[in-house]
Order: sequence, then structure tokens, then C-alpha cells
Amino acid sequence: MGLLTLLLSISATSPISGEVRRSDTIKLRSPLDIPLYLAGNFGELRRSHFHSGIDFKTQGRTGFPVHSVADGYVSRATVSPWGFGRAVYVTHPSSGITTVYGHLEAFSPEIDRRVRNLQYEKETFTIDVSFEPDEIPVKNGDIIGSSGNAGSSGGPHVHFDVRDTKTGNALDPLEYYRTRIKDDVKPEVRQVILFPAPGGTVEGKESVGSYRQPSGNLTFHAHGPVIPAIKAYDRMSGTQNIYGIKYLTLLLDSDTIYRRVIDESPFESTRAIHTLVNNRDLAKDNAWVMWTYIPPSAPLGKMVWAENRGILTVDSGKTYDMTWLLEDEHGNITRQPFKIIGDNQIAASPIASGQLMLWNCDNLLEDEKIIVEVPEGTLYDNEFIDLKRRKNPNYLSEVITVGDPAIATANSFELSIAIDNDTVVDKQKYCLVRINGSRRSAESATYSDGWLDARPSTFGTYAVTVDTVPPKIIPIAKERWKSTGVIKFKITDELSGIQSWRGEIDGKFALFELDGKTSTLSFKIDPERFPGKDHKVTLTVTDACGNVENY
Repeated sequence: MGLLTLLLSISATSPISGEVRRSDTIKLRSPLDIPLYLAGNFGELRRSHFHSGIDFKTQGRTGFPVHSVADGYVSRATVSPWGFGRAVYVTHPSSGITTVYGHLEAFSPEIDRRVRNLQYEKETFTIDVSFEPDEIPVKNGDIIGSSGNAGSSGGPHVHFDVRDTKTGNALDPLEYYRTRIKDDVKPEVRQVILFPAPGGTVEGKESVGSYRQPSGNLTFHAHGPVIPAIKAYDRMSGTQNIYGIKYLTLLLDSDTIYRRVIDESPFESTRAIHTLVNNRDLAKDNAWVMWTYIPPSAPLGKMVWAENRGILTVDSGKTYDMTWLLEDEHGNITRQPFKIIGDNQIAASPIASGQLMLWNCDNLLEDEKIIVEVPEGTLYDNEFIDLKRRKNPNYLSEVITVGDPAIATANSFELSIAIDNDTVVDKQKYCLVRINGSRRSAESATYSDGWLDARPSTFGTYAVTVDTVPPKIIPIAKERWKSTGVIKFKITDELSGIQSWRGEIDGKFALFELDGKTSTLSFKIDPERFPGKDHKVTLTVTDACGNVENY
């Protein structure tokens, strides 16, 4: 096979299925004019979501021109201290896709003018604005901004999405850049694992997650229902990064009993990444152990398939020849065989505590101090939710533990906790905190007749306290403000978190920009809006409990 034929074959078909893909007919230029290397790939398992795009490295720097990858129009622009920071959305009507460019340092002049005018009109930094097709047309290659490190970025790069315009689903952008990014490195297996399901045993142990296969010895002894699992990452040429596995298959002898393909992700089911892994390992050790189990809610649809919902029943006296297949977008394949030998082991019946809550029903757990409502569809699986309470003089309620933090949830549930000593006059000062060891994080909550009502999305330990301490405002390099025209502050809050800020120059609203990573507010004097050399700077910062600090 000639090189051209090989490249055409690679670009046109899926490595596993062989089907023709959208990238065979849609051609996209690079958003950057530098060699392409990835810091992250599509579908990587993140803490609460699939990674919706690919991250292009920018040589550790910011300021590279970012180009529209095809003809279209700017349909949306967003600005936030978190997430994508600055992002541009370009819709391409001829191909039915929308491309997204995140973590930008700056917008192009035309986009910046429109966004900045709206920010001043609404007097807010955080903004999400949509544009009509005829407002900001762009051609293939037009500059729409410059690369940066804005928002929740761990370093300079360009986050790049390809989305189906009609459905909004995220698609794998690497399919369009496969021939421009070298990759001849196979995925890397870190560990092969076998979990006993209820009623099953692995190496004589009965509890889920109790046993992991030692390195180098890939033979398990088991009996009854078990769940195969693997810890693995993809690798790419020219980088030291680790990436997510795109194609994951499990064979029993030569038959496929499990298959997972991450090439399209609906945003509404992105939290369901937690069903692809043993969430207890993730919660305890931050270990992304991918398993075959599919809960009865099956939230990921065609993305994942398994016989018997991913549970393998091991019979005594039988040997099961298993093979994990791991494949990346470039067709690099790793095969990892292992054996399961059926032994005559007897599993103890696990003892469950708490109230059984069903994934497909509304559930209620309450007493005189707490109400927990878990609506239908909140859980992916049927779960036992335990309730534990203890006194603690440091809090204004009992310290309540609801369920296990490792239980995966599709969305939020309703939690109400009674305040034992409701004597605080300003009810806004009450604060609900989630307690994780020595760490505390505030949950948004409202006061109602002696109770705090909240909608957390994670089970765990909660308690009511009070926040009367205002945020802190610290000027940065104040002596240089006049010479540089750049005003900077660091703003922090110890408990409930920064809710809002307002900066003014000479009594008029000034667009102070917040970098959420560093808690830094900055403003560069615009001579057209604020003429003159001497200015009066004022800043007001408010936390979520209404405490205010002024500078």
C-alpha cells in the first residue's frame, strides 16, 4: 500500500468499525500556525465531565494568532473567570458543525469591540453573547483571537471543540487532524484489575474493589459474578503527556463482550463518566480505573455496550482467556491478555446499611433534623443511602453525613438541614459547608424558617455555620499603577466565596477582569473612557453571605 493510499484510508475510516466518518468530507485548517502537539485529547475522563475537545499546545507561551478553521460566522462569545475563560464559537453552515476556541488571551478587534461594549452596558465582566449569522462573518483562516491561559486552564494552550450544530453534541476533533499530528505510540497499560460483584469472589475476597492484580501476574482466581477493569492511558509521539483511551474492547476468547468508543459526547450526559470507572477508587485514590459494568440506567447509550451489563459469571473448573484491546485514533493497538481461573470459592453475603434508593423513582429520607429528596434520574444505579449524625460545637447544626461521596450522581438532589440554634439576626450570614477531612467548601443555600435548603450534586458530610468575615482586598504593585496604567488587586474569601465585585474609576463603572486561578482582578486604563492622568479608584467585593469589603 502506498503512503497516499494509506493516509486516505486512515482519514476516511474508523480504526475499529471501518465506517466512513464525517471527517472524510469536511476539511478543516489548523487553528494555529505552529506544529501541532496535544496536551489533552477528546473524551478524557475529567472530575465531572468528558473533555469536550482537544488541547493544542502553544509552546508554553501565549499570544499566538488563532484562526477560524473554515468559512462561517461568529455565533457566540463568552467571558468568565472559570471554564473556557474567553471563548469564540464559529458556526459553519455548509458542514453542519460549530467550532469552539477556548482560553483565549484576547478576541479579534471586531469581536472584542462588541463584547466589551456589552460588558459596559450590562456592567459585568462575565458574559455570554450570541450573534446573528450576518453580524461577524469569517473566512477560512481569519484571525478570531490570540492564544492564552484564561479561565480554568492549567497552562497556555488552545482548547478546540468540534460540535454538531444541530444536536450540540461534542465530536472528536482529532479525526480532522489525524494526518497532521504524528502518533506511532501505543496505549499504555498500568494495571489489570478484577472486581468481585455482589455474590462473587476474587482471590477469596468478597467486597467490591477489594483486590487488584499484582504487576506481572495476570492470572486471577475467582468465582461467581465479577467485573473486569483496567487502568491505562494513551501516549503520543513527541510528548510526555498521558491521554484518554478512545477505543476500549474486552474479548472472551475471540468474542467481544465489552466495547467502548468515545467519539461523540452529549453534554447532558457528561457526568456519566463516573459510570465508566470504579468511582470508589476515584474518590479514595484519584485512580481512574475503567471497568465494564453498565448500571441499569445505561446513561451513555451507544457509547458503551456489554454482555450482561458488563458482569462476567465465573464457573468453577473453567478457565477464561481474556484480552483487553486498547486503540487510539491513529490505529496504534495494545493487546493485554489475562486469565481467570474458576475456583470453588464461597462468597459471603454483603450486609448493606441505610435506605435503598431506586434510580428510576423519587426517593425521600427524612427525620426531625434533615430532609433528603433524591428525584428520579439522580442516581445511575440503585444505592443504599445511609444517614449519620454527630454533634460538633463548632457548627450551628448537627454534622450530617448523607450517603457515600463515591456514589455517582447524574444531577443534584435536595438537602435541608435544621439549624439547632437559630439566633443569627441576618439570615444571609448562614452558610452550608461540605466537609471533606480538614477541607471545607461552601454550598449555595437559602434560609427558610429555621432550615437551610440546598441542592448539592455530591453525597457527603454537611453542616451549618456562619460567615461574618468580609472578603480581603490586597492591592498589587500600587506604586506602578500610574506609570503602567494597569491596576491590580488580589481578592480572596475564606469561606462562602466571592459572589461579585464592582470596580469604578472616577465614580464610573470600570471593567475589572478576574483571573479565577490566581484570584487577581486587573484593569487597564482606557483613555477614551477615562481621560486624564489622575484617577480615583474604588472597588467593592461581596461574598456569598453578603459580607462586603470596600477599597
